[in-house]
Parts: sequence; C-alpha cells; structure tokens
Amino acid sequence: MQWTRRPESSGNRLTDLHQQSFATVAHLFDGQDPRRVETYRMRAADLLPRFPAAHREALVRALEAYMTRLGAPAPALAQLARLRDPESVAVVTGQQAGLFTGPLYTVYKALSAIGLAHRLEQALGRPVVPVFWVASEDHDWAEVNHAYVLDGADEVRRLHLTTHVPERQMVHHVRPAPAEVERVLEEAYRWLPDAPDKADVLAGIREAFLPGGTMAEWFTRLLWRLVEPLGLVVLDPCLPDLRQLVRPVWRRAISRREGVRAALDEAYAAVERLGIEPAVVRDAANTTLFYVDERGRRFVVEDAGGGHLQARGHSLRLPADDWLRLAEERPTAFSSNVLLRPVVQDTLLPVLAYVGGPAEIAYHALARGVFHAHGHRLPPLVLRDRVQVYPPSVVRNMEKWAVPDEMGSRPVDLVSPALSRLGIDRVAEAMAGFVQESERRWQAFADALADLGPQVAAIAHRQLEREKAGIARTEAKARRLFEIRHEAEVRQLRHIERWLWTDGSAQERRLCPLNIWTQFGLAWLGELPFWGDFTQPGAVYHVRL
Repeated sequence: MQWTRRPESSGNRLTDLHQQSFATVAHLFDGQDPRRVETYRMRAADLLPRFPAAHREALVRALEAYMTRLGAPAPALAQLARLRDPESVAVVTGQQAGLFTGPLYTVYKALSAIGLAHRLEQALGRPVVPVFWVASEDHDWAEVNHAYVLDGADEVRRLHLTTHVPERQMVHHVRPAPAEVERVLEEAYRWLPDAPDKADVLAGIREAFLPGGTMAEWFTRLLWRLVEPLGLVVLDPCLPDLRQLVRPVWRRAISRREGVRAALDEAYAAVERLGIEPAVVRDAANTTLFYVDERGRRFVVEDAGGGHLQARGHSLRLPADDWLRLAEERPTAFSSNVLLRPVVQDTLLPVLAYVGGPAEIAYHALARGVFHAHGHRLPPLVLRDRVQVYPPSVVRNMEKWAVPDEMGSRPVDLVSPALSRLGIDRVAEAMAGFVQESERRWQAFADALADLGPQVAAIAHRQLEREKAGIARTEAKARRLFEIRHEAEVRQLRHIERWLWTDGSAQERRLCPLNIWTQFGLAWLGELPFWGDFTQPGAVYHVRL
C-alpha cells in the first residue's frame, strides 16, 4: 500500500481561505488557527472551568448507559471513561445516520477525529477523547435512506430503504422494518461483485441491526465495527438525559432571540463583505430552535411578534415565557438547527476542536454569531481528511493506459479520447459526409421548385431533419458496434472512471464503504499514518492498495 499527499481545493471558497490563507478570514473564525498547537493549548485552558465534575459525571453516565445498551466495544467505553478526568477535552465530529454509514467520508470523519485526538493528546500532554455526534435530529429521511455501490459491471447501483417516514420526523425515531433491512441486504449481496469477505461483511451488518431498533442505533453499531480497535465515543443528542444538560441553551435561544438575530445579521454581513455567498440561507424569523412534537416531528420555532413565538406549520403559538417554561420542564420538546447545533455540542462537551467537511467549515463562520450571543467562542475547525482509494485493478488499468495520477483529482472522460485514438472518429466523419450530402440534395430540391411557393422550402426542411435524425441513430448504432469491438479497452477505462469519480462525484462522496469493505477489508484504513495531521491543511490523500 502506498499513499501520496496533494493539496487540492475543497470546492468551497471560504473553506479554502480558512485552509490556505487563514489570516484573511481569521476574524470570521474567532482567530482559531487550526495549524498552531498554541491555539489548542489556549482553547483547553479556556474550556476547563466550564465543565465541573458534576456535569462530566452526568454526561458520562448518560453516554455509558446508551453505549453499553448498544454493545459498545471496550476501547470506546475506555475512551468515554476518560471524559471524567477534569483535565480531559474532546475532538468532535459528526454525520447523519446514513444507510451502511452513508458515503465513505463518514468513516474518514471518524478516523480524522481519532487521529487528531491522538496527535493533540501527545502535543498537549492531556487526555483528548474522540467523539462522534450522530445527527439523529435531522428530519430529512431522503438524505439518509440510501447508499451507492458499484456492481460487477461498474454500474452505479442505489440501495435504499422504502420505509415510510412522516414528514418532519427526526431520524432518531425511525425504526426500519426487519423485512426492509433484509431486502436491502439481499440487494446488496446481488449487486456487489464477488469478493472474499462479501458474505461475512453483510452478515455482520445484518447482525448489527436489532429488530425494533432505530436507524441511528444501527448506524452506531456499524460505525463501531469499522473503527473498533481505535476507540470512539458515539453520542446521540436526542437522549433525554443529554437534553436535560442543554436546557440552558434552549432558554438562551428564547430569551436572547433578539441578540441572536443581531449577531447573525453581523455574521452574515461579514461573510458577504468578502464577496462570498453564505453557506446557509438566512431565515430572520427563525430562533435557531425547533419544536419537537410527541411524534418526533420538528417545526421551526419562529418569532411571531408581540412577545409570542410559534411553531411554523403547527398550531402551537405561545408567549415567550410559556416557551421558557416548556424548555425547563420538557427539554426533549426542543431541537437545534444547523447554526445552534455547534453551541449545543460546546455546552455538552469540552470541545477542543471540531472536524468537519468543507460546507461545515464554511457555515461555522455564520454560527459564530450564535456562539457569541450565547457567550461562547468558536472552537478550532479542522477539515476532515479527504481520501481517494485506488484498488489494484484501477492501478493496473491506469498504468496500462498511461493515465497520470493527477487524473484522480478531478472527473475526466477517459473513454472518448481513447476511442478516438482507436479510430472511432471515422464513424463521425462518415456520418458527417452523409449529412452534408443530404443538405446539398434537399437544398437543390428547394431551389429547383422554388417557384411553387414557400411550402417547398418547408417540405425540404422537414425531410432533411428526418434524414438527419435517421443518420444520428445510425451513428449511435455504429459507435456502439465500435465500442463492442473494443469492449475490453472501454471496460478498463470506465473501471477507472467509476471507481475514482462515481457518476461524476468524488468516490468518497458517493460510494458507501461496502465495495472496499467486502473486497479489501477496512483494517488497513486505521493503520494509515496521516489521519488528523492538522499541519497539512487542504491535503487530499491518494491511497494505492
């Protein structure tokens, strides 16, 4: 196995500035330069007074019960116990609870957080615990109910759960039917190429699902299987005991809503002054809170004027004091939006650093306003490690066709240029000659009979278009015959394209772990030495198996 590091754009302008030119955007991120060890040293010193022993004990007890119930491996529980240490801090990352853990980058986020925690523990000489925040509050089922794999012919296949989920319902409450889980696993077995570990991997995934369990719980068990020896605390923010600990956040979001709105206005304006479009659409009436009804459905809590707040799309409308009372008495009735969630994290956990994707780094520049309104500062933000995996078959085909490594950094059409070199352009040239001949012939027809009126030209045009359509169909058939004749070459090149840039999307953003997991296992991933290297901002790691 070999790997190389190359600096590449994240695809997000603000995140690229954060990575490559931090001084130009330091004011948007509270000066938290993620490349400097001193940043983390100062952050840790600021954090510790906010997390007394009683809070730590309540946090650990809640997570201990949850993780034990889900069968957490010993290394994960050992990491959790270290959060009792008054000197300990946490590196946090998170993702939605996607089918089969969702895209590969979910696993890369977890490994980035584990690696960063290890590096910072060595640098600071204090316990640093990696924590994965399962975004079970999200209510967009369509974003998490599917996963993509490549079949034996390198065609992209979409595996998905068809479980009906009511609109607005949080994933925390979604319980896939056992029959649905069995069906999607059978589809995975049918579509995935034959591989030594295919049956065992899918059997393990089946075992991780317990009838009556939730999507978030299934996701958590799978994530532990992928990183088990390394130790990872997993947190579901919807746990009732954790909601008790964040009641102050709900109360501040209500009582300080005018201050939150003003701080957000300033944060949005600061981003826009750089000529950058904010990563989250501004909703001025949104208090950053959701109301959660008894069925687990989320409704935006908005300012209704006159000292009242209302749940958008719901009949609930109450004076602000009643909402404050509800937050105190029933904190499970609230949930955070994307800009408040980091503040909830910062209240529950001693967050030394947050590991996020390109969009997350960018929207933290907006969340800065919410942080300030709640009396907090942003944590240092570290871009998750981006990884491109090259299976041996892809490496062989790249060498055979002299495809340079740089091609792995962007989507490229490899097939068309290769077919041109093999002579497929002869088909287009021949068809172009037929088109020219048809145009000449029907123009001559129109000219010869022009005295009969303008209808003649129209007739000639219609006939020409019919012939051109027929020629186009013939050309497509001829091209297909050419491709069949050179099927081996086309298959090898498409194999490269589909593995590296699955249907035009980066491998890590489209494929779930199943193809790699079943063919090569995943233990080698945790052994790679680059995870969480905060001194190498903006790097993409290209790994040849």
